[in-house]
Amino acid sequence: MQCRTEPLCERVIALLAVRVPLWRPELLLLAHVAYTTGAVRISEKFALRRPLDYRLVVLMAILPDIIDRFLYVFVIPGAESGHLFAHTLVFNVALFVVLVAIRRDLWIYGLLPIAHLALDLPVFSLCPHWGDSLDELLWPFLGSDLANVHIPGGLTETGGQSLGERIMDRIGDPFRTYGESSLRSLFIEAAGLTVLTMLAIWGRLYEWSRLRQLVSAGRL
Repeated sequence: MQCRTEPLCERVIALLAVRVPLWRPELLLLAHVAYTTGAVRISEKFALRRPLDYRLVVLMAILPDIIDRFLYVFVIPGAESGHLFAHTLVFNVALFVVLVAIRRDLWIYGLLPIAHLALDLPVFSLCPHWGDSLDELLWPFLGSDLANVHIPGGLTETGGQSLGERIMDRIGDPFRTYGESSLRSLFIEAAGLTVLTMLAIWGRLYEWSRLRQLVSAGRL
């Protein structure tokens, strides 16, 4: 049906286009550390009832980013993003199985990289690129094409840059990502910073002895 007020319709359509976010991989370090640490802290107090090493909690919360950023910057020239193999479900389930096989009580740490993947997914089901994120998450089950993990040219693609140029260009990519982030992403990061502040106050990390205990033994 034709809209009688075409200029108004165009403005509404433009507004909706802005409101529905496009999915793209973004680095949300504060959010990953804060939400994961907060959830683990609550679980430790009311469910697990055993002390955890929060140094390992933080490491596992951002492990997919650590692995894939290293591959993106130093190893795979044809990669177009810092979301590669370590952001797939198959990699993180395999990691979970390995940790549990090493020691059964490591299961809680093995769950944290999987939780990382949940935060990286789009939060709006109307997102037109929701399918793209599922192709990445469920690689290789929805298709083994390396383009689904942001390596469209394959592992042999050179990227057209020397090693030094690529490292210098990509090592600053997280800062550009923050500069170009959507309002939603900035809000998620700001909320993460708030959670971290609350955890620091709850753990009395303003006291030197408590901060030293966290650094030396991982206790919060």
